[in-house]
Amino acid sequence: MLPLKHTRNSDASGWISLVSSAYSQRPDVVTGVRNPLPDNLSIGAKHGPLPLVVGVTGHRDLRRSDISRLEELVAAVFTDTCETYPHTPLLLLSPLAEGADQLVARVARSAGVGLVVPLPLPRNIYETDFESDDSGEAFEQLLSSADGVFELPLFRGNTPQSIEDAGEPRDRQYAQVGAYIAQHSQILLALWDGVQSVGESPIGGTADVVRFRLDGVPLAYDSAAHPFNAASNGAVCHIVTPRHSKPEPDHTLTTRLLFPGRQNTTSVNATLRWIDKFNEDAIAQQDVLLEATHKSKVQLLRSGDTRRVEHEIDLVGDAQSTLERYAVADCLAVHFAKLARATSRRVFTLVFCAAMSFNIFHSLPHPYLSEAPTLLERTLAIPWSLVTFLVASLVASLGIHRKAYKAGYENKHQDYRALAEALRVQFFWRVAGISDNAVDYYLRKQRGPLDWIRNALYAWDVQVKDQPHHTSDDEKGARLAFVAERWVAEQQEYYGSRARREQAEQERAEKQIRWFALLSVGLASVLAFFLTAPLVIHAVALEAIKHAVETPWTHGTIMLFIVGLAVTAGLLHGYNQQMARAEHTRQSTRMSDLFGNARQHLIELLRSDDHEQATLLLKELGREALEENGDWVLLHRDRPLEVPHSG
Repeated sequence: MLPLKHTRNSDASGWISLVSSAYSQRPDVVTGVRNPLPDNLSIGAKHGPLPLVVGVTGHRDLRRSDISRLEELVAAVFTDTCETYPHTPLLLLSPLAEGADQLVARVARSAGVGLVVPLPLPRNIYETDFESDDSGEAFEQLLSSADGVFELPLFRGNTPQSIEDAGEPRDRQYAQVGAYIAQHSQILLALWDGVQSVGESPIGGTADVVRFRLDGVPLAYDSAAHPFNAASNGAVCHIVTPRHSKPEPDHTLTTRLLFPGRQNTTSVNATLRWIDKFNEDAIAQQDVLLEATHKSKVQLLRSGDTRRVEHEIDLVGDAQSTLERYAVADCLAVHFAKLARATSRRVFTLVFCAAMSFNIFHSLPHPYLSEAPTLLERTLAIPWSLVTFLVASLVASLGIHRKAYKAGYENKHQDYRALAEALRVQFFWRVAGISDNAVDYYLRKQRGPLDWIRNALYAWDVQVKDQPHHTSDDEKGARLAFVAERWVAEQQEYYGSRARREQAEQERAEKQIRWFALLSVGLASVLAFFLTAPLVIHAVALEAIKHAVETPWTHGTIMLFIVGLAVTAGLLHGYNQQMARAEHTRQSTRMSDLFGNARQHLIELLRSDDHEQATLLLKELGREALEENGDWVLLHRDRPLEVPHSG
C-alpha cells in the first residue's frame, strides 16, 4: 500500500487557518459559499500551510454489513497518510452524497481532517436525491461542520429546469463535480467495486470519476483546457467495495493502488513528500516568518503600511489568502537562496584552498630529515600542504556539498521561488478581477519533479470564494491602476535593475578572469624566457638569472603563482557559469522590455477607461510571466551545484 501517512489533524488550526480562507475552489465555477475559517497567521502550529487534498468518490448503496470494515480501511488510509507526511494538514473534498461520501466524511471529521463540500446541484435540488431521512440528516450535520461549501455552476446547456428531474442534464452536473474532485485532489479515495461503467450507466458515476483521475479530466469539464497542459491525473486509493444492488461477485474488502500511465508509488510519494518538505520548512522557520512575511508583503505592495493598502483595495477572501501564501513561499525561497549561495561560495573557496595546497605540495621543496630528527623536525616534515588539500577536498565534497545536496537548498530555493511567482501573478490577477488560476498556465509542459508545484497550487485552489459583489467603474479603474503600479511598473524596474546588475557582475567577473589568465600566461612566458634565453644568448646577466630561478624555492614559488593564477581564473569562470549570469541577463532584459511595453499600453488603456482591454492585457502578461518563470526553474534545475574540478 502506498505509505500515505501523517499525524491526526486536530491541532492544525494554526497554519490551516493561514492558508485557508477556507479552501475555496476555482473562482470561475463558484456560485455560492459559506464563511471560511478564520484567516489568521498562527505561528506555532504543528502543521504547515499547504494541505494535502484527499478526494472521495464511491457507491451510494453500501451494504450495512460492510460499514464497520469500510470505516476501518478508510481510517487506516488517513492514519497512514498522517504518519508518512507528518507536517501536512489533510483536507477532504467530498460532495457528501449518501453512502461512501458520507462514510469517508464521518471518518475524516472524527480524525480532525478538514472538509470542503462542492455541491453538484443547488442545495434544495441536491437534497431531493437522498433516499432516506437518515442520509438527509447526516448530510445536514456534516455540512454544518464543513470548513467550506460551494455550488458548482450549471454545466453548459443545462438550465435550472432541466436539472430538477433525473436525466442526462442532472448526470452532467454529477460528472462535473467528479471532474472537479479528480482534478483538485492529490489522492482520490474510491470506494468502488471495480466494475467499469457501460453505455447505459449514468454519466458521472464512480467509475467515471476514477477514469477522470487516471486518464485526465475530459476537455468538456475542464474550463482551462489547453493542448500544452499536463494531464490532471494521479493515484487512486481503491478500496474494493461491493454494492447492495450488485453484490456479485462478493469482493473481499481490500485496499489497492491504481496509477495512471508511468506513475508509480515512488513518483507519487516524491510529489507528496515535496509538499511535506514545504510544510516542514515553514514550521522550521516559523519563529522568523511573522517579521519576514511582513517584509515580503511590504515589497509586493510597495508600501510600509500594508494594512492601509489592503483596506484601500479591499483585499478579502481569495486575494488576501493568496497574499499570505505568497509571503510564506517568498520568505522560504529567500531563505534557501541565501543558503544555496553561501554553500556555493564555501565550496568554491574550499576547492581553491585545496588546489593551492596541492600546488604548494607539488611546487615547493620538501624538508629533509636529519639522521636523528627531533620531534619538531618530524612535525615540520609532515606534508601539511598535502594534508590541507585532502581535508579541504573532503570538506568541500563530502561535507558542505553533500550536506547541501541532502538538504536540497538549491531545489528548494528554485521550487519555492516558482511557487511564489505563480502566487504573485495569482494575487494581482485577483486584485484586477481576473478569475483565471495561475495553475492552469504554469509548468504546463513539464512533468516529474515539478509536479508538486502544480499540486500545491491546486490544493490552495480548493478555497471558498467570497460572494460576488458589484464593482463600480471607478473602483475597477482604481484596482487596475493599483496593479499597473504595484506589479507591472515594479516588475519592469526589478527586471531592468536585475539585468544591469547581472551584466555588471558578469563583466566584472570576465575582466577578473582575463586578468588572472593573462598574469598566469605572462608569468609563465617570463619564466620560459629566462630559462631558455641563456641557451641561445651568451650573457652573464641572463646566466645569473637562469641560475637564480632554477633554485628549488624560487622555481617552486614562481610555479605556484603561475598555477594559482590559472586555477583562480578557472574557478571564477566555473562560479560565473554556476550563477548563470549570462542567461539571467538575457531573461531579465526580455522581461523588463515585456513589462515596460505592457506598462505603456496600460497607461493608454486606463486613460481611455478601457477597463476590458486593460484586464485582457494583464491576463496575457500574467501568462507570459508564468511561462518565463517556468523556463527559469528548468534552467536552474539543469544546473545543480557541483564540486568544481580544480584541474
